[in-house]
Amino acid sequence: MENTLPLVSVVIPVYNSEQYLDRCLQSVTNQSYKKLEIIVVNDGSVDSCPSIIRKYAKQDSRVVIIDKENEGLVEARKTGVSGAHGKYIQYLDSDDALIENAIELLLDKAESVQADMVVAPFNFIEEGKRRTSDIFEFELMSGIQYLKQILKSEAYWTVWSKFHLRSLYFNNIESLDIAFGEDVVLSSQLLINSDKVVPIGSPIVDYYVYPSSMSHCLNDKAYQDFATYVSWFDDYIKRRELSEELAEELAFFHIKNTITRLHWRKNKDTDREMKRLVEEIQTYPKLTQILSRREKKIVSIYKVSSLLGYLKLLYYSKCGKI
Repeated sequence: MENTLPLVSVVIPVYNSEQYLDRCLQSVTNQSYKKLEIIVVNDGSVDSCPSIIRKYAKQDSRVVIIDKENEGLVEARKTGVSGAHGKYIQYLDSDDALIENAIELLLDKAESVQADMVVAPFNFIEEGKRRTSDIFEFELMSGIQYLKQILKSEAYWTVWSKFHLRSLYFNNIESLDIAFGEDVVLSSQLLINSDKVVPIGSPIVDYYVYPSSMSHCLNDKAYQDFATYVSWFDDYIKRRELSEELAEELAFFHIKNTITRLHWRKNKDTDREMKRLVEEIQTYPKLTQILSRREKKIVSIYKVSSLLGYLKLLYYSKCGKI
């Protein structure tokens, strides 16, 4: 019976996370589903991570170690996937943990409906408090339909909340050299390559939030990286002949990103961006159906005066309404 079960490859990039690595690896080796290939990519760690990984590899033959020079999360994931043999891929960051029966739940769902991807909620754990991510409720969608929901902020980008076929990598997966938004780039392409996406209702990952987490460091660089993503993705969907399907949602994502960026800092670049976004809204009138009332007001004031638009943004920010 064991030989007929699908192999699942769990890919774990590791870089200087000695404080959390035991918890992460235990959560994978203790999974209720046993037919796993646990690919641990040591991305040039200089702490005790290599010895921790070797300890687990000695105890569990399913653990595969790949050592490489430090090139960052994107390259570590690519290296892990290129060495994978499983039918399915599950990513996990080395400072997070899988719920004990996560792979079993994900695999059962994927196999029962022959899905390309299974999406799931996850637990935020911060300062000892746990809360489950919001769930976007649906039964079945194409990957492009689900991507539209993400671009409209209805679902999460996180690639480790998306259990998926390894075969999705066989079609046009590209990389982008940005420090923020690695999940955005990869998730976009995996979803475009997915014909059938289905959900499960149970959380699969404990996502630990730390003050130093990159996702908390929202600065000009982060928003510039997201702008770089928008430019790249606009070109990507043109090359894939998907512009008509995704253009409005991508414009909305760019508007949300720019408004949030304005919330943090105003400069001449954001003025130019906002003027361009006003033109995009005029090009895609349906966007006004998605924007919140306050966002519409900010954009409409920007049509008249960038200074007035920024002052209105500051007012909403100080009131805690953005």
